[in-house]
Amino acid sequence: MLKNTIQPVLVIALGTVVFLLDYYEKISPFTNEIVLFLLSVGKSGYFIFVTFSRIKKTLETEFFYHEFLSFIIFNILLIIFSYAVDFYCLFRIDATAFQGIMEHQSILKEFVTFVYFSITTFTSVGLGDIFPHSSSARIFVSTEALLAFFFNILIIANVMHLRESLGKKQEKKNESPE
Repeated sequence: MLKNTIQPVLVIALGTVVFLLDYYEKISPFTNEIVLFLLSVGKSGYFIFVTFSRIKKTLETEFFYHEFLSFIIFNILLIIFSYAVDFYCLFRIDATAFQGIMEHQSILKEFVTFVYFSITTFTSVGLGDIFPHSSSARIFVSTEALLAFFFNILIIANVMHLRESLGKKQEKKNESPE
């Protein structure tokens, strides 16, 4: 239980560290952008790994669809929130990274704007009122869109098929002599 709580907190804490490094100007904006990108890619890999691990774990225990669905919903919310942190950090590093952000807002209002933007990106709605302007912002938005595709199409739509496929693979592994 504690492990399940620490991991999401760590994901969000890493984004916050990047924000603080930029806010207090401890490293150059370019270096901060690279660190942010590496964390974003690592985070995406983490979400994919955890999801497949959870699917494999359901093979060993009784499968309750509502438990798995709540796990997926939690991960989706965590992805949306963590990418909002990434987008906000990128915006603080380079104010021209996104277009459509109202100027002179409070930090909270700016962050809420990026949560909204992350939701519209993840759900493929993309209303167009906010859009990436810099190459870095386009890469980050593309990363979230690809991760959203992974979750929406490959996981949610095919969870039973994935379980079946992983189960057959595990059966073959157990049957083969070592």
